[in-house]
Amino acid sequence: MKNLVFKNFIINALGILFSRVLGLIRDILIALFLGAGLYSDIFFVALKMPAFFRRIFAEGAFNQSFLPNFTKVKKKGAFCVGVLYQFSIIVFLFCLLVSFFSSFFTKIFAFGFDEETIKLASPLVAINFWYLFFIFIVTFIAALLNYRQKFFITSFSSSLFNLSIVIAAFFVDKNNPHETLYYFSYFIVLSGIAQLILHIIVFYNNRILKAMKLSLKFRKTKTNLKSFYGNFFHGILGSSATQFSSLLDTTIASFLITGSISYLYYANRIFQLPLALFAIALTQVAFPKILKYLKSNQEELALEFMKKALAFLSILLIFSSMIGIIFAKEITKILFERGNFSNEDALITAYVLIAYLLGLLPFGLQKILSLWLYAKFKQKTAAFIAFKALILSALCSIVFILFIQDEKNKILAVALSSSISAFYLLLANIKEFGFKKFFSLISWKFCILFFAIFALVVILLLEFKTNIIFVFVYIFEFIKGIIQ
Repeated sequence: MKNLVFKNFIINALGILFSRVLGLIRDILIALFLGAGLYSDIFFVALKMPAFFRRIFAEGAFNQSFLPNFTKVKKKGAFCVGVLYQFSIIVFLFCLLVSFFSSFFTKIFAFGFDEETIKLASPLVAINFWYLFFIFIVTFIAALLNYRQKFFITSFSSSLFNLSIVIAAFFVDKNNPHETLYYFSYFIVLSGIAQLILHIIVFYNNRILKAMKLSLKFRKTKTNLKSFYGNFFHGILGSSATQFSSLLDTTIASFLITGSISYLYYANRIFQLPLALFAIALTQVAFPKILKYLKSNQEELALEFMKKALAFLSILLIFSSMIGIIFAKEITKILFERGNFSNEDALITAYVLIAYLLGLLPFGLQKILSLWLYAKFKQKTAAFIAFKALILSALCSIVFILFIQDEKNKILAVALSSSISAFYLLLANIKEFGFKKFFSLISWKFCILFFAIFALVVILLLEFKTNIIFVFVYIFEFIKGIIQ
């Protein structure tokens, strides 16, 4: 991996790390004030809706289709103006629609909620959904900044979302969770505005913005977006499948015991830390690089880059999975077991976390391999793969739940099904990439050496687990004492 790419990865990862640390503090506060019950389930459903559409329209389909088309168009300013203008109107009208019919949309996202719970949740859904409008424009600017190899601001700015909850916590009462929900929701929307302002400041002197201004000045904003929309709609299918899988988890959990949505959320937040820090940080840096190699017909250089990226990511994700599985109970107890979050809640969350971590490696690797499909304009193929994974996850969840008798263990079926679908995603992406081409990227001698070291580290961690836990608990309590 070239020095510039590695430098960009480190910068991007640091920004994401800062955001995720704040995210963990945010989740600790949510667990403290809302616990794992009715109010936390309501909040996570209200939060899930803008996140769902953000990942489809913004971070998902939009990014996967925007950059490949942006790199090949000649009138880049006109292209950007056309996309921003049309999408801003669509997203704004969609936010209005959800605001007016929030009860209907809430019912879709939490079909198992009763009417009273829907009545409590729908106003919060209407408030939280406006975050989508601001974050779409943020994503548009971020894509252009990433193209110019400026990654830190985007990765850092997401910390403002987490910081908003932390700030809101100073104004809430632990004994009034209903009011707390509204404080959290309004501060989330404010965080979207703050992220937009930050991106506009950084983007102000960008060459692409100047090209956009010139296209407006000379009224040369007409451009052919047919190719972009073709890739975008196929991207929507792929991204929506992934997000529908997450939505399906929430919907299924809404039929299970109270708190199930919260267990999934808390466990998934920990799971997302290594995924975002390593897999997402690397893919954000890698995508522009792969696009440029393929555009200049340098496929061998692109493959060499992929080889190093896959090896680097595999090491990080395997060790993350191992540490997470070994210390799952201790992690959830240290992070969340306080206030309204009980010891039993922490144990259930730990088991759900283990089920998620089983799929960390395949889920992370398929993100790198899917870049090849997007760079080759195979969004349609990626969409079919994602939908097949969605169907597999749904079927596995239903089958497992039917055969599991213990109500508390049924929630594990949802997380385990997600991991199973991750293995399918990896295999399907390898097939499209080419099995022969994929195995040519693997150094088998390195693999043998790595797994020998991995086995040794596992033995050492299990042997000294008690001492390691003692040290981390001491450090955590020391930091908590300083904060207090």
